[in-house]
Amino acid sequence: MNPIITIDKVVDVIAVFKKDKNKKTNCLPAKIRYQNQEIIIKQLALYHPTKAGQRTIHVFDVSDGQNDYRLEFDTQNLIWRLMAMTIN
Repeated sequence: MNPIITIDKVVDVIAVFKKDKNKKTNCLPAKIRYQNQEIIIKQLALYHPTKAGQRTIHVFDVSDGQNDYRLEFDTQNLIWRLMAMTIN
């Protein structure tokens, strides 16, 4: 079993917005910049919105084809956070 590394850091994200009624979300993270490295997202594994008080947080579990990442987008502060990663 691969260890989950907790990160909880603000990161830069390039997001793609698509008009597709068959998808759960129209917004998908495409690239992450973390520690001066660009991570290109290849797959969305899980998406779900959740509440933190009055705020809505959008949670994305994504993969670059090698490692897995958990991203959270805070709709009130408009901030992306890299919460954790799993190195495979």
